[in-house]
Amino acid sequence: MMENDRRITDRRKRRVSFVLHERRTGFDRRVSTSGGGAAGLTAVLLGLRDRPGMLWVMLATVNALNVADFLLTLNVLAMGGGEANPILASLFSADPLYAGIFKVLVVLAVTLLVWRCRRFRRALEATLIMLGVFTLVFFYHIVGLLAYS
Repeated sequence: MMENDRRITDRRKRRVSFVLHERRTGFDRRVSTSGGGAAGLTAVLLGLRDRPGMLWVMLATVNALNVADFLLTLNVLAMGGGEANPILASLFSADPLYAGIFKVLVVLAVTLLVWRCRRFRRALEATLIMLGVFTLVFFYHIVGLLAYS
């Protein structure tokens, strides 16, 4: 009887899996279909998630506005103004090239991180916030140039 018993040896084998478990993306909650701010924002974020080309254009615009902010800040400093950001102010006092390299690299790193995490709601929200902030800073510079011209 012992010869026919297949349970003598353990045939189970340990399997190693390198698959990461799916994480929530932030779009998992139910959203009301009635009109409102939350539903509109969710629709915009879903549009960004589903159209990576549009997200890429927005991130490229953020980087272009960042470079424009740097160039306009150089103009303000040449006219006798000052830098409001204390980190960049110390870098501008050392050398404007250091400030430019730091500013471009930090924003570029953040946009690459957003691109890498583009399926998550928070990353897409960060894109909209960055675009809004850099647009406001750009128009702040333009108003300042028009006021002092």
